[in-house]
Amino acid sequence: MRTVRTQPRVLLALKTAFAASVAWLLAPLIPLADAEYSYYAPLGAVISMYPTLVRSVRTGVQALAGLAVGAAVAFAALALGGPSVVSVALVVGVGVLLAGIRVLGAGRDWVPITGLFVLLVGGIDADEYSVNYLVHMVLGVIVGVIVNVSIVPPLYLQTAEARLNRLRDLVAERMRDLAEWVREHPGDDHDWSEPMADLEETARSVREEVREADESRRGNPRGRNAGKKIDEEYQRLRALERVLFFLRDLTDVLGGFQSVDERVADSDRHGSGRQAHDWQPGQAARSELSAAIEDAATLVASDMYGDQSRDHLAAAEASLDSLDGALDERAEGRPSRVAGQVAAAVSLRRIVDAARPFVA
Repeated sequence: MRTVRTQPRVLLALKTAFAASVAWLLAPLIPLADAEYSYYAPLGAVISMYPTLVRSVRTGVQALAGLAVGAAVAFAALALGGPSVVSVALVVGVGVLLAGIRVLGAGRDWVPITGLFVLLVGGIDADEYSVNYLVHMVLGVIVGVIVNVSIVPPLYLQTAEARLNRLRDLVAERMRDLAEWVREHPGDDHDWSEPMADLEETARSVREEVREADESRRGNPRGRNAGKKIDEEYQRLRALERVLFFLRDLTDVLGGFQSVDERVADSDRHGSGRQAHDWQPGQAARSELSAAIEDAATLVASDMYGDQSRDHLAAAEASLDSLDGALDERAEGRPSRVAGQVAAAVSLRRIVDAARPFVA
């Protein structure tokens, strides 16, 4: 039972199996319908079962709309004559065209399929077949929705929160890696594009999790008081996306330090190293910048409104103030000498500002 409660896919599988079985048992009891077509009722239950109630209802309605459109296409083809090579081509071609109607959503794929069923299986009895087909599918969809809303209606707030926490930890870990590289490997080149691309892909996945959590509370009796919680999760997500944006900018700036180092070496070989060295961040500058990145990472990793979050914010701001002061002294009236380091400091301050609303 713990597995069922903690693994949404397992719960969905059990509920879908139950809904299909119930639809199969109820199908022969439909008045004025032919029990011969009862097998379409479980199919209707299956196509209406989705992880969230809103999607379950929406998909069920869209599927039924697709069935109706497909049946209409088949009737139009049958009006021109019985099943033939031409009518099959016509139903499939027109059905695929109509499947491009966006409003049909999940029902789009059913347009050509239903058209073929009514044309080839229904044939001369297309009227009787299509009515029974639609009636049994409607029954299955209704059973599926009722089962979904009645048996542990899904609510994914905890899943979204866990994924957000994981994303937060991954971002902070990447910032610490960046700080170590700045401090310990001043002359080594490093491509940060792949690690950042992985983080951004994770962020897109987490956004989908939060969207699904928001969807799962709508129409859900278990989610009546979840509005404030989901708003908070969206705020956290947007803040982490801002952190990622400025972290990407920071890695681009710091990656530029390496190209500066290469220019320095080239300038030294040609006897013009003084101007290049004006741009090169020395070890002291790297240490200050590394410390500021570390403190910002600690702030990002803080628990939301945690007891220590105020201390972490104060430490991050102190590191940034110290870095700004050192840059002012190092500039000596020539801001261009520390332009890259200033850009890095600005990105760091934006990261700190993004995390500030979640400090106790």
